[in-house]
Amino acid sequence: MVNSFEFKAQIKQGMIEIPPEYQQNIQEGSDVKVIIVSEETAKPRLMDQLAEQPISVQGWSKPTRDEIHERKS
Repeated sequence: MVNSFEFKAQIKQGMIEIPPEYQQNIQEGSDVKVIIVSEETAKPRLMDQLAEQPISVQGWSKPTRDEIHERKS
């Protein structure tokens, strides 16, 4: 007989804890099949991080709007 159940867990020191409500379905020493599906969180892009937390550089100031759009001939 095959019993299957699904739950989310965090890996702690290389181990996955089976929730108590499922432990009664598994007998000590029995063989089990484990399938791991990792849900990775997307890392923020570097440009997004810099936009949120700009790096301050001593002696540098933001250019004004006019300076940005100034045309040089």
